[in-house]
Amino acid sequence: MKLVASVAGFFLCLHAFGQVFHVSDTSALIIKTVNQSPAHWYIEVFSDISADTTLRWKAVHFDNVPPEWEILMDDQSNSYSNVLVGDSADFALPANQPFAKKLIIGAVLNGTPGHGICYFDVYDPDHASFRQTISYEFIVTNSTNGIADLNEESFLEWENGFLRIKDGEEANFEAYDLNGKLVVKKELTSQFDVSILPKNALSILKVRLDVCKIIIKIIN
Repeated sequence: MKLVASVAGFFLCLHAFGQVFHVSDTSALIIKTVNQSPAHWYIEVFSDISADTTLRWKAVHFDNVPPEWEILMDDQSNSYSNVLVGDSADFALPANQPFAKKLIIGAVLNGTPGHGICYFDVYDPDHASFRQTISYEFIVTNSTNGIADLNEESFLEWENGFLRIKDGEEANFEAYDLNGKLVVKKELTSQFDVSILPKNALSILKVRLDVCKIIIKIIN
């Protein structure tokens, strides 16, 4: 009985302080081409208390999201189209459920490439002091956005199996698979050996030099 009382007291304390849920990952990366519309993925939300509760999501900031994209949200209670910054909605979070609640974001791309991030706050509207910010990052490329598209204005050049930074400057390289999983990361280097990428697979390579950024697709 003492153990049961302690556990119950723990959950009551959590609710009193407003922490009634948690997320396993605070960010999701969605890598698509303009032909894969709508692009969508999810972040899972878990209950930390033994009673059903109601949470709220709110769109707080969109960073570099092209105006041509239409952002969608499905909280598995309702679906919403044309979500804008400031929009919000409540959704049910059952306790002791066998599967996590999913907050599923989507983007109707309308043929437009881009690299944008959508930020949302998730919180209990009755205990709004505890908020979890989650983000969905979209990398959307044209179907031919590869090494052959590098031009004279680019800070990258291709030479003997290496991507090199012009003028010997140093940049950060991050390679992802099509599920958004980071497979290779190199920081502050002037060149990147493409041969270290997964074989016979398409990789999305993000190269950042100061405020400049290039995203290219590579099949090794």
